[in-house]
Amino acid sequence: MSASSARERLGAAVRLRAEVGAGARAPEAGRLLFALRAAVPHDHAALSRWDPMRRQHLTSASFGYSPEAARTLNQRMQDLPLFADLQQHRIPLRLHDIEPGRRHGAIFDDVIGVHGYRDGLSHCLFSPDGRYVGMLNLSTYAEDGVDDQSLALVSLLAETLAESIDPLASAEGGRVRVEPGEEAFVVDAAGRPWPVTAGASPRLLGAGEPWRDQCAAGAEFRILIVDGEVFRVRLESVRAGTLVRYRGVEAPAELTLRELEVLVLVSGGRSNAQIAAALGVGAATVATHVENILRKTGSPNRTAAAVFATRVGLSAVPARQ
Repeated sequence: MSASSARERLGAAVRLRAEVGAGARAPEAGRLLFALRAAVPHDHAALSRWDPMRRQHLTSASFGYSPEAARTLNQRMQDLPLFADLQQHRIPLRLHDIEPGRRHGAIFDDVIGVHGYRDGLSHCLFSPDGRYVGMLNLSTYAEDGVDDQSLALVSLLAETLAESIDPLASAEGGRVRVEPGEEAFVVDAAGRPWPVTAGASPRLLGAGEPWRDQCAAGAEFRILIVDGEVFRVRLESVRAGTLVRYRGVEAPAELTLRELEVLVLVSGGRSNAQIAAALGVGAATVATHVENILRKTGSPNRTAAAVFATRVGLSAVPARQ
């Protein structure tokens, strides 16, 4: 490869990274993958994001790979022992650098072998806060394969590539963090939840909460009760939809779970009799709960208690059975 060709490829990579970095929004995976060819020559390529709950990849953008090849890459890559090496070392790996004795499994048999690729490259992509977000796969028919400069340029562009498939890329640019101890999922424009962390609770995913509407209304912190547990929920708009981050917390103002349920109904304007009917308890029991709520929240009356519920973002949830 000539020196001028090497400079041209480096220049293409630097311009691509600078162009994306100057943008107000996260890069689109398809456009970025298409532009990558000028810096890293290849025949076929795919960017796939990681689904931690399913423990498999999902295609974000792909050029050249057959549907069957892309599906095999997404579903079987993580089964290879090499995948653990890719995640641990965080440097691109070329096909011709893999020892022959390790070249076995569906990726080698059903993708590389069937399609006759001479060489290729795989690279695991991470967010700045260390989350695994997905991977880049490249394949080539070229006799000279993937050169050393391609390794360096893919490494140079790794953060940019990761941002293009990261569901937590902010709609206004930049990244949103999932803090230690938080679980998270994204609700897309169609209302479908996509887990971001492996521990994202299906119970919370199915709680029936209008996450998108709440986010559009500017809700930031909310208290949600699910199956007898209390969670603090943070909502934020991201490129993929609405990011829902949550962690288990103690009830506000040392309220009991039943008192929280009563407070939800009080804030909805229900009378003691209506609350008693909704919860299946006596009116006298409800009156006692209301007295405790007023005392614990420092509220002089029911209206003030309702204001407290609104301030902490207490969610309306079904009563426990």
